[in-house]
Amino acid sequence: MNTNTFIAGRGLLYWFDARAKLLTVLLFSVMVFFPSQVVMLAILMALIFIVAWRAVTFKQALKPLRTLLFILVVMALFIPLNRRDGVALLVIKSYVIITKEGLNQFLTLALRLLIVTYLCTLYIWTTPMADINLSFRWYGLSYKVALTITLAFRFIPFIGETFTMIRDSHSLRSAHGESEGEKFHIKDLVPTVTSALVFALKTIPHLATTLEHRGFGSGLKRSDYKVLEAKGGLFIHFLLSAIILLTTFVLLNSI
Repeated sequence: MNTNTFIAGRGLLYWFDARAKLLTVLLFSVMVFFPSQVVMLAILMALIFIVAWRAVTFKQALKPLRTLLFILVVMALFIPLNRRDGVALLVIKSYVIITKEGLNQFLTLALRLLIVTYLCTLYIWTTPMADINLSFRWYGLSYKVALTITLAFRFIPFIGETFTMIRDSHSLRSAHGESEGEKFHIKDLVPTVTSALVFALKTIPHLATTLEHRGFGSGLKRSDYKVLEAKGGLFIHFLLSAIILLTTFVLLNSI
């Protein structure tokens, strides 16, 4: 319940109201699936990465990319199977390996995945979890639904940190380290995954107690300890959101 994904940083994203920012992220994520050129998607992805770099440093901005690297590699392996009837770009012994249309399809899907991932990640990084909860409720979601969504946001980094901690603990207890040249095997992850699962299951009673203390499931009308306040007025933030969305739409359809 206390795990927070918020990262202190700088820039416009930290000034932007959580409600307007949520609307921008959702509409942005839908907009990138409109028909558009790969070049425009690449430019948009580059701009988003620069904004992330400015907000949370270059090293932190690379984390979503490293997380998706395996998926991108797997997607790249399927390029030879896509659009076989297109213009050949790579041919080996009269066998077409990559076509122009297949490569274009891969780049489009990869860029869309990266853009949506970075948008959602930046929203979670630059917005306190309490503000995210209040934003969902401001848009009409019930307290239970909003709390369930934010708990999912908290659980993912929590289980990730737990997995890393348990993996380091197992490596310290091991009699033979990596310095002796032992190869890594998938089966070596089984004890770590099992321990992380057991640890997660043991947190259920503590989570249930915390929810009970916060009045979850009560039939009484809830009050809000914190109220969202937009600096400069909420209208200004939604106006800025509309300008960003309109500019993006023009960019994606400029060619």
